[in-house]
Amino acid sequence: MKSGGTIVALSSAAGRGAVSVVRMSGPDAVALLGACFSRVGRLEHGRMVLGTFDAGRVRDRVFAVAFYAPDSYTGEDVCEVHCHGSPEIVSAVIARLTELGARPAEPGEFTRRAFEAGKMSLDEAEAVGDLINAQSAAAIAAAYDGMRGALHKAVSGIYSALLDLAAEMTAALDYPEEDVEARTAAEALPTVRRARKDLKDLIDSYGAGEKIRGGVRVAIVGVPNAGKSSLLNSLLGRDRAIVTAKAGTTRDTIEESYEYKGVLFTLVDTAGVRETTDEAEAAGVARSAEAAKTAHIVLRVIDLSAPVVLPVETCGIVIDVYNKTDIADGGGETRVSALTGRGVKELKERIYSAAMNGGISPGGAMLTNSRHYALALEADEELSHAESALEADAIDLASAAVGGALAALGGITGANATEDVLDGIFSRFCVGK
Repeated sequence: MKSGGTIVALSSAAGRGAVSVVRMSGPDAVALLGACFSRVGRLEHGRMVLGTFDAGRVRDRVFAVAFYAPDSYTGEDVCEVHCHGSPEIVSAVIARLTELGARPAEPGEFTRRAFEAGKMSLDEAEAVGDLINAQSAAAIAAAYDGMRGALHKAVSGIYSALLDLAAEMTAALDYPEEDVEARTAAEALPTVRRARKDLKDLIDSYGAGEKIRGGVRVAIVGVPNAGKSSLLNSLLGRDRAIVTAKAGTTRDTIEESYEYKGVLFTLVDTAGVRETTDEAEAAGVARSAEAAKTAHIVLRVIDLSAPVVLPVETCGIVIDVYNKTDIADGGGETRVSALTGRGVKELKERIYSAAMNGGISPGGAMLTNSRHYALALEADEELSHAESALEADAIDLASAAVGGALAALGGITGANATEDVLDGIFSRFCVGK
């Protein structure tokens, strides 16, 4: 990623609309705006001013606003031009500002500058990207909590306690007086164990957290005519899949989503599994098996009027759904009629509970990011080594392990993030954020 200078980019969504926002950040942002905007002298911090923007080949009546360093998103001078949402006007505005000396911003460069200026931690910056890409109410809430520092506070609390401990152990190693190391080891054990407990709470949150962030995949499998497509329609509350009495109607996977308690669930309706010589149907059966393997939840639909329990290969949770209670009796815990809707509400609740492992806690710290999860596991492993070393009064080994845990936790907050890590994270952002 390039560094320095004044950057410019379209900050609102691309395309034609009522209003578009062009953003600049850098030492020359106000001066560059002043060369084009008729009322730059009236720009107070955070106050919009109506005036004319002269882009040379086009002019537009716009709102402009300035946020002066250090009280801005990036910590630098930031200016925004709110122009009419014609792509031609936006192109002209950006072209004029680049002619005057700004350069096009790279993906995520505004937020990276905010991180580098200390306006936010790395996990908070990543939450900004999650908020932009959120597809459900729960994902929005989790990203908002992360952006507001919920995860940062939890990780920083563990980090701070371990940092103090590392200093104490270093002092004990530097001044090896009689019994000092053994006493330090005994006093350090409660701190390490408390840190591991707090880390475990975060690690355990990832099961629900990653599903909140990315959604839950639910594969619907079964033999032909078990009522899989009818169940899909019933869960969605509308007709999405074609339903007929003919076996093998569904020959390819059909994906459709619904939101329940703020979480996005993607249903995958699959072809009925049976032996077949039909090439298209056989391909559908193979895709059914693949859908089950990669799903978080598998709904194994069993036709009560002709019950067949299909073997399922999956790493997810299998819920047996006994269908057609409108014409047959029997079955297990989850009984529905996809035709009448009986039991479908209860099925939705069971899917949610299985996926979320008891639900989510709004406002609490939660791991939703696989990078954070891997680093938390790494930190816990290091602390496990530290605990064993302290139990053996091997404070030198414990000190090294605590240092490893600090490095892993610092990777979450960005305290010791490398350029490669930063490049990888911010390159996934959109341009203009």
